[in-house]
Amino acid sequence: MKEVVRKVKKVTKGFTASSLQTIIVGGSEVGIQLAERLIQMGQDVVMIEEDDLLRKQIQERIDVLTLKGEGIDLELLNKAGIDKTNLLIALTEDDRNNLLTGIYAQQLGVEDIIVQVEQIKNLALDLQLNKLQLDLVVNPSEMVIKRVKNLIKPGMRLEVDKFLSKKVQISEFKISHQSNFAYNTVSELNLPGNSLVLVILRKGRVIIPQGKDKIYPGDSLYIICQKGFKKKFSKLISNYSEDKEKVVLVGEGEINYQLAKFFASQSVVTIIEEDLKKCERLADNLEDVLVLQGAGTDVDLLKEEGVAKADAFVAVTDDDEANLVMSVLAQKLGVKRSIAVVNKINYSYLTEFLSIDHIICPSLITIDTILDYLHQGQVGGMVTFGGQIKFSKVTYDRQRATKLKDLKLPTDLIVGLVYRGKKVIIPSGSTRLESKDELLIFSLVTKEAIERYFK
Repeated sequence: MKEVVRKVKKVTKGFTASSLQTIIVGGSEVGIQLAERLIQMGQDVVMIEEDDLLRKQIQERIDVLTLKGEGIDLELLNKAGIDKTNLLIALTEDDRNNLLTGIYAQQLGVEDIIVQVEQIKNLALDLQLNKLQLDLVVNPSEMVIKRVKNLIKPGMRLEVDKFLSKKVQISEFKISHQSNFAYNTVSELNLPGNSLVLVILRKGRVIIPQGKDKIYPGDSLYIICQKGFKKKFSKLISNYSEDKEKVVLVGEGEINYQLAKFFASQSVVTIIEEDLKKCERLADNLEDVLVLQGAGTDVDLLKEEGVAKADAFVAVTDDDEANLVMSVLAQKLGVKRSIAVVNKINYSYLTEFLSIDHIICPSLITIDTILDYLHQGQVGGMVTFGGQIKFSKVTYDRQRATKLKDLKLPTDLIVGLVYRGKKVIIPSGSTRLESKDELLIFSLVTKEAIERYFK
């Protein structure tokens, strides 16, 4: 995900108690929702938008000062109060304006600068993050690409990964109605030794599992285990196959182009596109990818292409409604995993009403990514799983060794790893904690004062 953070820092003054302000350049839905969240966090917000109609809509929805113009207008930035601004977010559709606005803000002393870059070709992260000193660069397309990759291929790259020992990994496993794990409780799972169900993701909601929690089809399990256990889990959880996966993509565009390049070496990939010229361009630029001219809503075409036996179906056209319809059709035909990409944020909440496995909204990912960054300094650790879980290291300071199950920990936290010198332990309830053990704790972001349970 190209929401690369230049540096991880503790925010000493914090956004919730600051008397300073935020400037948001760009009056998109992303900007409006961020402004609403920042106001709730106690920030004063100024929005800069060039379009008069958008400015009026903003004023009707939220209580912010709006100014007409561009973020590259230095006189306007001064009028907006750049000298008392601690956060600037540039979200217009013009990448160059966003970057230049960020550069101006950096030179004018703004502490935190977030810039959206929509075109992948305009990303130059070493320059933008390290030399230009921008704090966060978000690219919606790259974030969608990474999300889809992680959904299709079991295994993930989370913010926590860089804090894990090289001996362990966190992998994702999607539970189908045919899975051996479906309808069992966590305590009934026959897991290999030295492994732990860390999190259950159910319809976008994160659950820290207890033994009595039941697993349902559609759930995603995130299991921490030793490296090399992934294939063993796949065979255990579902009917694992060594055969190449089949991936069907609908729509020509940067997202599907990058996905096709990524999966072509390891999967059978088909792209369906209606426009003949776009089909020809895809065929010229992609090797080992079948390009078909046609509509993703053509049921006969989907049947002929074997969508019923496909491992994944991804609809990424410019038409949100069509993407949803196509994904429903693919799901009804029997695809293992259907994914629709939509631009309208409201559509992203339709998963529980439509038979689609995942609805991905680039705007919503952008909002979550920015909020994750802003909360870094407030949660006493880093956040992951869409900002719903925080993780941190805690030292076990008790002198007497104690079994983990005897600590009577609350249900909203779990000990994921125990570091004892060079030894790394994936704990169970019978694991005995010793003085000076380093514990990797996962908890809901609302949980505070974790340390007191281990002193």
